[in-house]
Amino acid sequence: MGSLFSKLLSPAGLLYIYLVLSSFALGVYQARGVEAPDAFVVILPFGYLWSVGWWLRTDSRQRGFTWPWDLGLFLYIIWPLLIPYYLLKTRGRRGLLAIVVFIAAYIGARLLGMVVYVALASLSA
Repeated sequence: MGSLFSKLLSPAGLLYIYLVLSSFALGVYQARGVEAPDAFVVILPFGYLWSVGWWLRTDSRQRGFTWPWDLGLFLYIIWPLLIPYYLLKTRGRRGLLAIVVFIAAYIGARLLGMVVYVALASLSA
């Protein structure tokens, strides 16, 4: 139990938790046909940036990977290109699996949010 808890509280675990919860919420808002609250829209990208940066910094230290530039600015500007590059560079073909799992978690949580909202709405109608 302790091992599972420590994995969930690791930077990678918290990144996936944030990804799933925020994507689920976006799916609910989309299925409901309303815009997400302004505070949610403002906080969402900062949460992604912070959690991806924390994971990237921790993971690169564990793997002995050094960054030649200011990681914060570099991450802010081109993180969608930087993360796949880093995963492929440090993990090889296994990096593709990590990319696919990340995309699947994002899409799956969003679809699940839509399905849950539609199911609950149809039950209450």
